Amino acid sequence: MQPSRIGRLLKSEPGLQPVVVRALEIGAAARLCSSYLPSDLARRVRAVNLKDGQLVVLAATPAAAAKLRLLAEGLCKFLSSEGLKVNGVSVRVQPGPPEVERPAAAARMLSARAREALGALYRRMPDSPARRALKCLLDHELRRTPGEASPAPPQAPPPPARS
Repeated sequence: MQPSRIGRLLKSEPGLQPVVVRALEIGAAARLCSSYLPSDLARRVRAVNLKDGQLVVLAATPAAAAKLRLLAEGLCKFLSSEGLKVNGVSVRVQPGPPEVERPAAAARMLSARAREALGALYRRMPDSPARRALKCLLDHELRRTPGEASPAPPQAPPPPARS
């Protein structure tokens, strides 16, 4: 992966080298944590510091923190085997911003004109799967149309004569 422009600028500034090296170490630790932990837990934790062999990990919930504490010893051994100088994992709970629930899409209703046009189409169609599907749509639409006088449901044509 090619370094970004900001990455090249940071690396070229001698005074920032210790900060850059530390950020790269923390980033490597975070990636390794994500690869070691189960994916549902990895989404709820974040490695934020590596100081004196202690990896500091923030958990979004107390439950995630408890799970992480159970896995801390194995995580520490895994990180050491991958070349990071880690001899302990410190877990803290720090809830992030609440996940925003997306509102359900508002149910769209057909306009009165559209219902009339579909009703007329239904009355002209011969019996078929498409006609039955259109009847389902119209029946559903008539049930959920509030405050309007419901037009009479489309009349089914007589069944075809059998010879």
